[in-house]
Amino acid sequence: MKNFLATVCLLLILSAQASAMNLTLHKPIGTITLGKEPFTLNIEGYRQLDGDFSKGVAVFGEDLYFHFDCRKLSEENFDAASFFGSSDSSNAVPVYVFEGRTQIYPISDGDGRNFYLLATETGGGSSLKVIGDRGGSWVKYFDTLDMRKQIPYEFYLEDFSADGDTIIFLYKQWQKESYCQLRYKWDEAAQWFGVEIISPATN
Repeated sequence: MKNFLATVCLLLILSAQASAMNLTLHKPIGTITLGKEPFTLNIEGYRQLDGDFSKGVAVFGEDLYFHFDCRKLSEENFDAASFFGSSDSSNAVPVYVFEGRTQIYPISDGDGRNFYLLATETGGGSSLKVIGDRGGSWVKYFDTLDMRKQIPYEFYLEDFSADGDTIIFLYKQWQKESYCQLRYKWDEAAQWFGVEIISPATN
């Protein structure tokens, strides 16, 4: 009986470990920048484009649709100018791409679930968001700008990576060797990412 219980416990432990999310951050599949002409975009890496570079829908990878209408900028209707998500623009997440360069990184979990990291680099820093399909609805899981407000301004993004069930953003203090991290860990029960700031040690 003891051997049986020990075997069951071992199988449960192995099953839990096997079911733990293992995120893989892939190379970027697309890049979006401002076009040379007013109210246009330069879009690279799409597999399909309906419309033109001022208004249309670009498809990246298997299921990521980018809806954009640059004319909304002249109306100062910025929230309606660009969305990422499903083929239906009403099921998509507004993401502002009209400043700097936005790169699209797929993230897979090995279990058929996909996320996308949208990295926008501007003169004022970096905005990094993770979006994905959550039960049929596209959502923004997090935006690093929300947490960057809690990091001293002199820290700048140096790198980001995925490690197990966690997406890690590494910040370095300007002209120093001090680092801090934003760690977004997947919570299976909540089906969401929790966040932790790891600050450099202070003397």
